[in-house]
Amino acid sequence: MTSADDPLVSRPLASGPTSEPAGGFGQSRPVASLDTPESIAAEVSARIEEFLESKSAEFLTISPDAADIGRALVDFTRGGKRIRPVLLWWGYQLVSELGFDETSLTAGVADAAGSLELLHAAALIHDDVIDHSDTRRGSPALHRQFESRHRERAFQGEGESFGVAAAIVIGDICLALSEELFERSQATLGITASARELRATIRRDVMVGQYLDVLAEVIPLDDERIGDRAWEVLSFKSAKYSVEQPLLLGAALGGASEEQLTEISRFGLPLGQAFQLRDDVLGIFGDPEATGKPAGDDIREGKRTVLIAESMKNLAPDQIRLLAERLGDPKLSDTEVAECVAMLADAGGLKAVEDYIDAKHAEALAVIDSWASGDEALASESDARVPRNTVPPNTVPRDAEAGRARVRIGAEAKNQLTAFADALSYRQK
Repeated sequence: MTSADDPLVSRPLASGPTSEPAGGFGQSRPVASLDTPESIAAEVSARIEEFLESKSAEFLTISPDAADIGRALVDFTRGGKRIRPVLLWWGYQLVSELGFDETSLTAGVADAAGSLELLHAAALIHDDVIDHSDTRRGSPALHRQFESRHRERAFQGEGESFGVAAAIVIGDICLALSEELFERSQATLGITASARELRATIRRDVMVGQYLDVLAEVIPLDDERIGDRAWEVLSFKSAKYSVEQPLLLGAALGGASEEQLTEISRFGLPLGQAFQLRDDVLGIFGDPEATGKPAGDDIREGKRTVLIAESMKNLAPDQIRLLAERLGDPKLSDTEVAECVAMLADAGGLKAVEDYIDAKHAEALAVIDSWASGDEALASESDARVPRNTVPPNTVPRDAEAGRARVRIGAEAKNQLTAFADALSYRQK
């Protein structure tokens, strides 16, 4: 991807409406352009850091020992892709008639976007504990950092237990702070029932999805629902909360209609599924230099992904037994991991998932095209092999649609959404 095609090319945050003159249907003005991911990330990152620094000062009023909490949260929340904040911001811009013509609106949306990033950080902190991960973004995972701190400060007791306990508590604090930051955004943007409901749904889905992921890792590989379970985890732990729901929450904060929310869901869910399917590919076939994770890390962690489920269809009984023995063994040698990786590739699992990614990506792009053209045609239905419970509950059958698209975008906004969809679906890290 050239720099001209990079969805992170900088453009200043919009200071006024980003829509073209009125004249159309549903949404009165097509959205000409969107703020860039890079500029959104900078704004949201600044808001998060300011918020966490103020919370760190509050922690110190309780005890000087609480300084470690604030420092850990500030450091942990730096960096990352900022996918969820960008999508919430864009969800707002896609439907709002106001644009960002008031500084307070920019601050309110930044706070809402920052709250999602803190929710994500809390989930990552706990996820690393659950998965016994040593690293996160190329650095020691939070529980490993506190384990090292225990050793460096010559604390008593067992260092690993201290690290796990500290990470669980700090993850809980991060979750509480995400709620506090969202409430602050509501004070600026106004309280809406749909936004509150969506926020609660996001929190519920990611936690239920995490449990389903934990459960899937202890279910035998020959379980008849392995494929359905993999799609459930993919959709509810990641696809919905990473892409679809941030877009919906931003749109709800911007005053979206039910029709607009339905169309945004049709774009967000397949793109979120493509995003997580790519993550599953990188978890086994990714380059450690790019991903910051060891090669084949999902094999050592025992992930029952769609890639594993698809591979199972073509593995011989002795290969299934071997995979069952090795999947979830953190002590596997690099050679044993490499053998599993080769076996999965030969079984066609990688090819099947790449085909799913292509189909989901195409479905999302079809919705973008409909927004740009105003056509009645929307994205095609998800692949028939995908379990029905991964389809958003508020989706209206396409033959029941009346009129044209209720979200309207111009050429530049179309290019921005397309470039971002490409980056999520075909990234290398």
